[in-house]
Amino acid sequence: MSDQTNSLPAVPGTKTASVYSGRGRPPRSVTHDSGNDFEAVQHTLKVFSAAMQKAVQDLEGLDTKSRRTADEASALAVNLADAEVDGQFVDMTQDVAKEQNRAATAVRQMLETAQQAANAAVAVQRAHARMYGPLHHVRKGRKHRTPKPGFFQ
Repeated sequence: MSDQTNSLPAVPGTKTASVYSGRGRPPRSVTHDSGNDFEAVQHTLKVFSAAMQKAVQDLEGLDTKSRRTADEASALAVNLADAEVDGQFVDMTQDVAKEQNRAATAVRQMLETAQQAANAAVAVQRAHARMYGPLHHVRKGRKHRTPKPGFFQ
């Protein structure tokens, strides 16, 4: 077995930790970006927002295809009935059309939810930048480290 069997796939935009060798304590996280500093949070929100936008685009295509498939199944059921095919087959085709419509409705709901999540991610990123950007600018410009939270209490 190779050394890479214990590693997890890399998350885009983050640095991955080295493979655990079995000695000492295992790493707490696969990623080791700084976690909760301003730039890391902004980056995480940006990556999440981009992923949600990609999901929205993919779901828009799936929505179009699922609705088209439902319409085609419904039209096929009508054509089968017009051709006086055995009623059993017409009923089965109508059932397929009905289930395709249910699937298309579910895809539409997922699409709307993904769009809401994408919009919320952008709003959170902007609010975070508005609230903590000035503080980050001050802290970044200092020569000395800022005391830990609660130090002055």
